[in-house]
Amino acid sequence: MSGRRVVILGAGPGGVAAARRLRRRTSSGVEVVLVERPGGPLYLPGTIPTLLGEGPASRWRAPLALEGVEVVYGEARGVSGSGVKLEDGEIGADAVVAAPGLALDLEALPSSSRVFGFWDPEGAQRASEAVRDLEGGVVAVVISSLPYRCPPAPYGMAMQLANLYRNTSRPVRVVLTTPEEEPLQSLGQEMTDFLRSSCAAEGVEILTGFEPDLTSLGEGTLRSADGRDLRFDLALVVPPHRRSPLLAHLPGGGPLVEISRSFETTEENLFVIGDAAATALPRTADGAAAAGRTAADAILERFGILDSPETHLPAPECFVGHGSGRYSHISLRYPDGLPPQGRARVTLEGPSTEITPAFERAFENWRSLRS
Repeated sequence: MSGRRVVILGAGPGGVAAARRLRRRTSSGVEVVLVERPGGPLYLPGTIPTLLGEGPASRWRAPLALEGVEVVYGEARGVSGSGVKLEDGEIGADAVVAAPGLALDLEALPSSSRVFGFWDPEGAQRASEAVRDLEGGVVAVVISSLPYRCPPAPYGMAMQLANLYRNTSRPVRVVLTTPEEEPLQSLGQEMTDFLRSSCAAEGVEILTGFEPDLTSLGEGTLRSADGRDLRFDLALVVPPHRRSPLLAHLPGGGPLVEISRSFETTEENLFVIGDAAATALPRTADGAAAAGRTAADAILERFGILDSPETHLPAPECFVGHGSGRYSHISLRYPDGLPPQGRARVTLEGPSTEITPAFERAFENWRSLRS
């Protein structure tokens, strides 16, 4: 089988994993094209360091130079199983792996100098000055809705903010709100207890079961569906995550796209991986990477190149900052298979300054995978 082309949309963990998996088969005549937005990919764990003023958002970008993969920069205008439409043309394909992520619904938030909605380094940079300038009052870290990517990160953001203000002797109260009845309850009681105790140690108050009325933010008060009010001086909001407009034509009205076990959608030859795929897994980098490899194998099998696809189990890793250079390391493993049959086995380490170099190494690894 020869003359096949696979187009991958998005250079996040899933897209890059799919491209790297497929490029090993380029000798079999498979052309791999990776489409990425102008400017290149951003390392999303750089969001919180950028917010804290530890460097510009640009530090968390990386150039793309994957051997055996053609990289095309452009804004996608449409995607199907037969190709990707760009502003200036279309790239046809025999199969498409789409990893556009979830869109941030910033329009759901009112315009206010005290309200910042973001969940990437560039958005965090816009909020950074307000964080540094606050002399006192209440900071609300608001998880607006589920699902959202990198589930532990808001808790790390709240802890690092509380630590920052305490170390600079500013009377700031940090409150985190979440719609969940317990923090990350889907990962079990050990994770819930860890986040609760860690936040308490840093002086972060957690309000659970808090379904926010985002329109109330413009009044300087965050109001929940059950009538609770939280007045604030600065609100840092994880915005609602919506389905990418590129996938709006696929069935289902929620943010996630229904997929098969090989991550193929109801449209033949269109595979969706990463944050946009409807799975029971947390929205993590390694979960997306495992999905990318699974989709790549399914495509190679369809092309008659691969006889027996491997089982790609994710092994998510996450670093949660506590402040003062301390991080915790969270790892998930699925020895009994993926949900709903199997449950995640959670391992927690830290907090400790000894874990901090591992956070930097994770970024260097992310960069190396793209070059």
